[in-house]
Formats: sequence, structure tokens, C-alpha cells
Amino acid sequence: MISGLYSAATAMDAAAMRHETSATNLANAHLPGFRRRVVSQTPFDVTMSDAQEKSEMSTLLGTTIGTVENAVKMDFSQGGFRETGGSFDVALSGDGFFVVEGPEEPLYTRNGQFVVSGGGELMTVDQLPVLGVNGPIVLPPDATGLVNVDNQGRFSANGIQFGQLETVRFPNRNVLTPVGASLFQKPNDVTPEASNDEVLQGRVELGNVDYMDELVNIMVASRQYEAAQRVLNSIDDSVEKHINT
Repeated sequence: MISGLYSAATAMDAAAMRHETSATNLANAHLPGFRRRVVSQTPFDVTMSDAQEKSEMSTLLGTTIGTVENAVKMDFSQGGFRETGGSFDVALSGDGFFVVEGPEEPLYTRNGQFVVSGGGELMTVDQLPVLGVNGPIVLPPDATGLVNVDNQGRFSANGIQFGQLETVRFPNRNVLTPVGASLFQKPNDVTPEASNDEVLQGRVELGNVDYMDELVNIMVASRQYEAAQRVLNSIDDSVEKHINT
């Protein structure tokens, strides 16, 4: 009966996490470069069985059935593109990332909706400098509105090149951790590779969120939470009756 309580409780936790994750995806679906969050889960008996195989005390441990939530992972699949016509809106066709100057270290993003500061520096909407292959990209004073970006990320105005976007890729993108909604951070021991992704000017990459899928996930998670809650209440009533008899 105690194992039943644990199963119901962990099922409620799992459903709540799935509900929260899908809600986060929906809330950021409009954000260029957003990568949807995905919750993976493993049956508790599988996790416990693996642990028992490594333990000399496995014969003393009972297997409790339930659900174990793993860490929320990122879906790095590419989103669709939206035409904007903006000179400083760019998108990557491929699996690479733009590089921006973070407060302490470089950060990585798929959000190419850039703006220009009063000093002519190319910035993210979060006011972080966008890095080029030779450092931050600074526009010439007469370049506003006359800027061209070719498919290799090279900026030019009036036929004169003045910067090139730095783009990188990670063989294993799962090492990246989110920093905010559309920025990512790499571990200290990981070095990115140069990317050859095609740069598309006048477009932004949309978040890779399917509205209908996330709405269905929220509905399913809500039903699962309610079902687990009913089981928990039923077991609780049974325990109380057993104690009182």
C-alpha cells in the first residue's frame, strides 16, 4: 500500500512537471530562436533495478513502482523562418549558433533579431554585443539602412565590408544549458567548432514549438494529475479505514 502511495505521488509530480514545461513552451513560442523544452521520464522500477544491480544490498531493497522525472532537455530541431525584410534580422539554416558577448563569457543563440546601438554596435534585443570573427561588429556611421549581409554572414555597406558574423556549432548540442529564453551556455571544457551554416538576411527563425502538440500535452498532463490524485485519495481513505478498524 505504501508503494501505491509513492506511485501516485510521483505520478502527480511527473504530470505537474510536464504541464509546466508545455506551458513554458507555449509562453515563448513567439520568441525567435526559442528551443522547446522536453521532459523525458523513466519508470521508477527500471531506475531502481539499475541501482540494485550495482548494490550488494539489492536483496534487502524492495522495488517500488513509480515515475522518475529526468532533467528537462532541449529540442534543438530547427524552427521555421519568417520574412521580415529587416537589414539586421538574420537566420541560420543549419545547426549552428550566433555568438554574443555575455556578462562573463560568450553565449550562444539562434535568435538573429539584432538591433543597432546608438554607437553603431550590433546588439541582441537583450543588449548583448553580437560577436564577429574579429570581435564585436560595429557599423560605419553611414551604414544604417544600407547594410547587406551575404550568406556567409559578411556585412557590407556601399560595397565595403566591415565585419563578419561568428557562427559556431557543437557536435553534441545537449551539453548546452539555457540562460534565459533563447541564450545558451557551454561547459568550460567544451570548445565549439566553426559553422558553415548559410546566413539568411531579412528573416528570423521562429521557435520550434507546435501549438497543438503543447496544448494536447497540457490536457493530457492535467488528466494524469487528476487521475493520480484520485488514486492517492483512495489509498489514503483505505489506510485510514484500516487503522480505525
